[in-house]
Amino acid sequence: MTSTPTLWGAVAIAATLLVGCASRNLVVVLPESDGHVGAVMVRPGQNETVLDKAYLAAHPRSGAGRIKAFTISPARVNRIFGPTLAALPQAPKTYDLYFQNDSVELQEGSRASFEQVFADIAARPAAEIVITGFTDTVGSADDNDRLSLERAKAVSELFVQRGVPRESIVTAGRGSRELARPTGDNVAEPLNRRVVITVR
Repeated sequence: MTSTPTLWGAVAIAATLLVGCASRNLVVVLPESDGHVGAVMVRPGQNETVLDKAYLAAHPRSGAGRIKAFTISPARVNRIFGPTLAALPQAPKTYDLYFQNDSVELQEGSRASFEQVFADIAARPAAEIVITGFTDTVGSADDNDRLSLERAKAVSELFVQRGVPRESIVTAGRGSRELARPTGDNVAEPLNRRVVITVR
């Protein structure tokens, strides 16, 4: 029997349970750490059902007619999947830090935010960090590409100075592409002068 879960922004876990002499598959949708719940399509053979609520579950079985979804308690999920969940790596997190105009100097509020990012990194064994720099639309494309990469590298150096291995950090510059707040050309928009840090 084959079941094909399809995920739309969902955290799903699956197991094969031994019941007497038979085995039964179980698929459960879990909420993400921020409470968001996506959806999973479970499709054994020609049957399918969509699980789109937290702790909604199903036993997929080929040729058994429509799959019936049911709610499972968090306590039961922990009993069944506890060791698996404990072994999963922490979910990636993203952080935005903002810069002063035409500069690689962080805004004052972002200096404090840096400490939160560093604490997250310190709590993860062998953390990987991707730092992507951005600019507003003031200046030429070449200048903005250079400045965005300099911003990413400046934040990278802050991590290295705090003991984060350089080889665990990737930096990139995207210039004025992918604006956080879309603007016209030559607009000094503080929300676009940023780096996005992804920690995983």
